[in-house]
Amino acid sequence: MEKLSTQVRIFGLVAVLVAVGGLLFVYTAGRGSAADSELVALPPAAAVAKPAKTPAVHKTAPAKVKASKAKAHAKPAPKKVVPKIPPTGFPLAVDRALARHKVVVVSLVIPGSHVDELAAGEAKAGAKLGGAGYLALNVLNESVARAVLGKLQGVKEPSLLVLKRSGEVVLALEGFVDRETVAQAAANAAP
Repeated sequence: MEKLSTQVRIFGLVAVLVAVGGLLFVYTAGRGSAADSELVALPPAAAVAKPAKTPAVHKTAPAKVKASKAKAHAKPAPKKVVPKIPPTGFPLAVDRALARHKVVVVSLVIPGSHVDELAAGEAKAGAKLGGAGYLALNVLNESVARAVLGKLQGVKEPSLLVLKRSGEVVLALEGFVDRETVAQAAANAAP
């Protein structure tokens, strides 16, 4: 086979583009819009029938006029009352979660660890099943790690904590914990 010159290739490409453009134009130009095909003649505005007025009835006794009630102003939605709890000694995020929930499941994770991400997913699902709040804490953050270890005193590297609103650690578990176990622990910790 002979090789085609660059000029012939460019001419062929332009010809194909023109043909496709022409087909697209014919296809879209042949179709009218839905509004064009459904035009309906409307009568002039003066020809539109107006509703007949009802005759006025005169009464001999004066009608009592009711005092109009003042429209009630829209009341702002009441603010949700979040109970104040004393600091627990855990990181501030834990205190905030405890202010919103009676029981909080805290998953201690190392970001990027596949096993920790799976365990955190199970803990989150278990907390939801048990009606508890959920929080994941990054233990690579030094201030978080110090606060958690200082609060636990003697527990070997837990991966999951179940806390009551008072900040009391109800349960500290090590290793991978499935969602059913987390849900049961959260339900047992609820008052």
